[in-house]
Amino acid sequence: MQEPFDWEQAMETTRRSAAAASQNSENAVAGLSKLLRVIDHHSNKLANLTKAINQLEATQKHQVNHSKSTLERTQGENRHSWRLPALGLLAVFAVGVVFGGSIVN
Repeated sequence: MQEPFDWEQAMETTRRSAAAASQNSENAVAGLSKLLRVIDHHSNKLANLTKAINQLEATQKHQVNHSKSTLERTQGENRHSWRLPALGLLAVFAVGVVFGGSIVN
Protein backbone atom coordinates (compact mmCIF):
# COMPACT_ATOMS: atom_id res chain seq x y z
CA MET A 1 0.00 0.00 0.00
CA GLN A 2 1.02 3.50 -0.71
CA GLU A 3 1.41 5.94 2.06
CA PRO A 4 -0.92 8.92 1.87
CA PHE A 5 0.56 12.14 0.47
CA ASP A 6 1.58 14.52 3.23
CA TRP A 7 0.03 17.80 2.13
CA GLU A 8 1.20 19.67 5.21
CA GLN A 9 4.82 18.72 4.53
CA ALA A 10 4.45 19.73 0.87
CA MET A 11 2.98 23.12 1.85
CA GLU A 12 5.75 23.70 4.40
CA THR A 13 8.41 22.86 1.80
CA THR A 14 6.74 25.20 -0.69
CA ARG A 15 6.55 27.97 1.91
CA ARG A 16 10.26 27.59 2.75
CA SER A 17 11.19 27.58 -0.94
CA ALA A 18 9.11 30.70 -1.55
CA ALA A 19 10.68 32.44 1.47
CA ALA A 20 14.18 31.54 0.24
CA ALA A 21 13.36 32.75 -3.27
CA SER A 22 11.96 35.97 -1.85
CA GLN A 23 15.09 36.50 0.26
CA ASN A 24 17.31 35.82 -2.76
CA SER A 25 15.33 38.35 -4.81
CA GLU A 26 15.65 40.96 -2.07
CA ASN A 27 19.40 40.32 -1.86
CA ALA A 28 19.72 40.62 -5.64
CA VAL A 29 17.80 43.92 -5.68
CA ALA A 30 19.89 45.26 -2.78
CA GLY A 31 23.09 44.21 -4.56
CA LEU A 32 22.02 45.89 -7.79
CA SER A 33 21.09 49.04 -5.89
CA LYS A 34 24.52 49.12 -4.25
CA LEU A 35 26.19 48.45 -7.61
CA LEU A 36 24.31 51.34 -9.22
CA ARG A 37 25.40 53.69 -6.40
CA VAL A 38 29.03 52.61 -6.84
CA ILE A 39 28.79 53.07 -10.62
CA ASP A 40 27.30 56.54 -10.13
CA HIS A 41 30.08 57.44 -7.69
CA HIS A 42 32.81 56.27 -10.07
CA SER A 43 31.08 57.95 -12.99
CA ASN A 44 31.21 61.27 -11.12
CA LYS A 45 34.89 60.73 -10.31
CA LEU A 46 35.60 59.88 -13.94
CA ALA A 47 33.79 63.02 -15.11
CA ASN A 48 35.89 65.14 -12.72
CA LEU A 49 39.10 63.47 -13.89
CA THR A 50 38.14 63.99 -17.54
CA LYS A 51 37.48 67.66 -16.84
CA ALA A 52 40.86 68.02 -15.09
CA ILE A 53 42.65 66.25 -17.96
CA ASN A 54 40.99 68.54 -20.51
CA GLN A 55 42.04 71.60 -18.50
CA LEU A 56 45.62 70.31 -18.26
CA GLU A 57 45.64 69.60 -21.98
CA ALA A 58 44.48 73.13 -22.75
CA THR A 59 47.09 74.58 -20.40
CA GLN A 60 49.79 72.42 -21.97
CA LYS A 61 48.80 73.49 -25.48
CA HIS A 62 48.96 77.12 -24.39
CA GLN A 63 52.40 76.59 -22.83
CA VAL A 64 53.68 74.77 -25.92
CA ASN A 65 52.44 77.54 -28.21
CA HIS A 66 53.99 80.17 -25.94
CA SER A 67 57.30 78.25 -25.91
CA LYS A 68 57.26 77.89 -29.70
CA SER A 69 56.63 81.59 -30.21
CA THR A 70 59.39 82.46 -27.73
CA LEU A 71 61.79 80.09 -29.49
CA GLU A 72 60.94 81.51 -32.92
CA ARG A 73 61.37 85.06 -31.64
CA THR A 74 64.70 84.18 -30.01
CA GLN A 75 65.96 82.40 -33.11
CA GLY A 76 64.95 85.39 -35.19
CA GLU A 77 66.92 87.72 -32.92
CA ASN A 78 70.00 85.47 -32.89
CA ARG A 79 70.44 85.09 -36.62
CA HIS A 80 74.04 85.79 -37.51
CA SER A 81 74.61 89.11 -39.11
CA TRP A 82 76.86 89.33 -42.15
CA ARG A 83 78.04 92.76 -41.04
CA LEU A 84 80.78 91.56 -38.70
CA PRO A 85 82.37 89.07 -41.15
CA ALA A 86 82.05 91.63 -43.97
CA LEU A 87 83.71 94.27 -41.78
CA GLY A 88 86.52 91.81 -40.97
CA LEU A 89 87.05 91.04 -44.66
CA LEU A 90 87.03 94.76 -45.46
CA ALA A 91 89.69 95.34 -42.79
CA VAL A 92 91.83 92.51 -44.19
CA PHE A 93 91.41 93.93 -47.71
CA ALA A 94 92.35 97.42 -46.50
CA VAL A 95 95.44 96.08 -44.72
CA GLY A 96 96.33 94.16 -47.89
CA VAL A 97 95.94 97.29 -50.02
CA VAL A 98 98.08 99.32 -47.63
CA PHE A 99 100.70 96.57 -47.45
CA GLY A 100 100.64 96.12 -51.23
CA GLY A 101 100.90 99.90 -51.73
CA SER A 102 103.88 100.10 -49.41
CA ILE A 103 105.64 97.30 -51.30
CA VAL A 104 104.99 98.94 -54.66
CA ASN A 105 106.43 102.28 -53.49
